[in-house]
Amino acid sequence: MKKSLLILGIIAFSLTSCKKEIETETEGTSVDSTIVQVDEHNAKNSLDYIGTYKGFLPCADCEAIETTIALNEDSYIKETVYKGKSNEVFKETGKYTWNEAGNTIRLSGSEAPNQYFVGEGVLFHLDADGKRIEGDLADSYRLLRIQISEPVAPVQKEEVKTKEIAKVDIKNSKWRLVKLNGKTIQKNTDTKKEFGINFNTDGRFSAFAGCNNMMGSYKLKEEVSRIEFSKVASTMMACEDMVTEQEFAKVLETVDNYNFDGKTLKLNKARMTPLAEFEIIK
Repeated sequence: MKKSLLILGIIAFSLTSCKKEIETETEGTSVDSTIVQVDEHNAKNSLDYIGTYKGFLPCADCEAIETTIALNEDSYIKETVYKGKSNEVFKETGKYTWNEAGNTIRLSGSEAPNQYFVGEGVLFHLDADGKRIEGDLADSYRLLRIQISEPVAPVQKEEVKTKEIAKVDIKNSKWRLVKLNGKTIQKNTDTKKEFGINFNTDGRFSAFAGCNNMMGSYKLKEEVSRIEFSKVASTMMACEDMVTEQEFAKVLETVDNYNFDGKTLKLNKARMTPLAEFEIIK
């Protein structure tokens, strides 16, 4: 009887010891799993994000903003079209940077909101505070990666366009005014002087729109297609019809960006319809 009790005691002690060892091992495993759960992967180092993304973002005063963003390794090309309002393509180029978490990019040189959360094959357009947009239109604030089935033709077309642009340097060019605030400007037959603007290499410009000679300074930021006119002055002659001249002078004070394809020049304010359009004078 005593021998049986001794055996049972040994078995009970062994089971208790095993249980403690299992609990200890379980606790140790829990600590290790916490370390393993630390995930250092992010969009920047894990996703194949380089490519072209396209979508239609909501617009307050048009049907939609057709937006296309092409991401290279450290630069971007962004094109927007305000559907139902204008067929004008607004193009931006520049660099982009990542946030510390490596999941969001910021388009440098682009007007805010200019941040995008990078997902698998998608860019989510963020609000001005860099947060995901919620609500009924949340799904509309995303650009999906597109597949270009025939990449050769677009590349060749872009190369031709680049060569064409290289023929003209804005800083040393003369332009004839053809449209002002959407109205076609007829070629001036009363004088040998063209309605238009001349850019000099020293950062000065001269302009004429029917009566007085205008002049001043200009600054270009060609990498982001920005332009600024300053110190605008003119002669003081009085003429019968000065409406076009006055509108032209106001446009020069208003515009802040431009579109340029080597043959035509358009001066714009923000993303509005072009305020003045010119053609090159050869």
